[in-house]
Amino acid sequence: MPKLQQRVIEGPFGPIQISHDRWPSVIARVQGAGMPTVTVVPDRDHGAMNINGHDVPTTRARNRTRTAVVGDRAYELRPTSLRRAELRRNGVLIAHARGTYRSYAPGSTIPGLDARVNWSQGIDPTDVAVGQAMLLAFGAGAPGALLRFCLFWYDNFGPN
Repeated sequence: MPKLQQRVIEGPFGPIQISHDRWPSVIARVQGAGMPTVTVVPDRDHGAMNINGHDVPTTRARNRTRTAVVGDRAYELRPTSLRRAELRRNGVLIAHARGTYRSYAPGSTIPGLDARVNWSQGIDPTDVAVGQAMLLAFGAGAPGALLRFCLFWYDNFGPN
């Protein structure tokens, strides 16, 4: 049985608990006071989300922007550089996120586990839960062509 790991981060409405396992199937859960529980299967390309037991439709655009639709809200996680991203709700900027280089390391199973978020005014607990979960699942930023090339060579021809 995999060991469940927990982390508590400070959010705009109080502590946010992030629980996750690492193997064999990675699942992460985001929860906090007044927030809906969001469960994610992290993967930059094929991640999935679930909020309070209901699947959340997610899509990926060509520019690596991820969209999640929750009720009448459309959330976008838009990369702005290798380790930075913007989170938008219905087109309005609600947060800036900054990831780490470690999230791109081979074997990294949760792309946004170490991401830091600066939230804007006018957000609510649902925004925080969904936004934090999107960052966990898909990461902050997007690897550029050079980094993808280097990681490809490292993964396929590097030390075994």
